[in-house]
Amino acid sequence: MVYVQTNLYQFISLSDDPVFRKINNLKIGDEIQIDSFKVRKTERFYEVENEDLHELFNSLDKCYSFISSMI
Repeated sequence: MVYVQTNLYQFISLSDDPVFRKINNLKIGDEIQIDSFKVRKTERFYEVENEDLHELFNSLDKCYSFISSMI
């Protein structure tokens, strides 16, 4: 059996989630720190990096899902 962590904000509203709001409010060229991750918005991607990884996401939802699963 596989268990999946559920996020409370998936049931109420993602716009109420502080992590989602921080990522959503990024402007091109902005960078924020969420836990151990730097999150940056470029013209084409959301970049997420720390000492161990550097990932690119082409949508806010994918970036948010990744960060949520890691923190």
